[in-house]
Amino acid sequence: MNKFNVLFIFLLLILGSCKNAGFNNSDTVLARAYGSYLYVSDLDGLVPVGAGTSDSLAICRNYIDNWVKNQLLVSQAEKNLTDVQKDFSRQLTDYRNSLIIYKYESELIRQSLDTVITEEEIDNYYQANRQNFKLNNNIVQVVFAQVSNDSPKKAKIKSLVKSDLQEDRDSLEFYCLRYAGDYQIVDEDWIIFDELLMRVPIKVNNPETWLNNNKFVELKADNGYYYVNFIDFMLRESISPLAMQRNNIKSIIINMRKKMLIRAMKDEIFEQAMKDNEFEFF
Repeated sequence: MNKFNVLFIFLLLILGSCKNAGFNNSDTVLARAYGSYLYVSDLDGLVPVGAGTSDSLAICRNYIDNWVKNQLLVSQAEKNLTDVQKDFSRQLTDYRNSLIIYKYESELIRQSLDTVITEEEIDNYYQANRQNFKLNNNIVQVVFAQVSNDSPKKAKIKSLVKSDLQEDRDSLEFYCLRYAGDYQIVDEDWIIFDELLMRVPIKVNNPETWLNNNKFVELKADNGYYYVNFIDFMLRESISPLAMQRNNIKSIIINMRKKMLIRAMKDEIFEQAMKDNEFEFF
């Protein structure tokens, strides 16, 4: 295909899929391979909105080239396979049935699934399945701040990080928003210990021993000072706290409801069909 034809295709596409230019897509042939034809209308929607001219031309050219190559390959395969080898009617029927069932189940879920999950439901599931929520990593609750060497009132920041008072936490947050390079204020949040070590350059050989013996860390690095107050920690293989599993449990409950909804639908269909004598076994 020469450059003129590619540019012609591009112009047809940008002119409202050729309609505004007075062309009939179905009569505008772009390529032929044996008895199959590719029309301009087959390229509708191919070029993303906002694509530049060179990108659009490349997309069209690649599509047309691939179409021709695929048609030639299909023709060659048709000639060299037996009728039995080319018979995919059963697979196509099974695939179509699977798609129809999947679409129906998806619509049923979209229209009927109850997605409201109470805290009581989350807590009940967590308590009944605690052994399924073992930690894969050591986790910590911390308050920390990293400030530059020239940040003001570093001694005050140290006391704020160590404090448990809400008013001090508010003051710390106000300070960190202005001066801190990195910080963690909400001590209820659990974070993975290894992730904290990527943010704070603490050298740890044995996490269990280190966590049991360190409650507050102050250190100086090239990029400034670090103040870290360890509120709590839990070791790997411990039962994960509910706070870290809340979203996971919500997903589990939703999936359980989906399965129950689909199972009930299938049972209802079967029972009604049996009642109406719509099937029988031979």
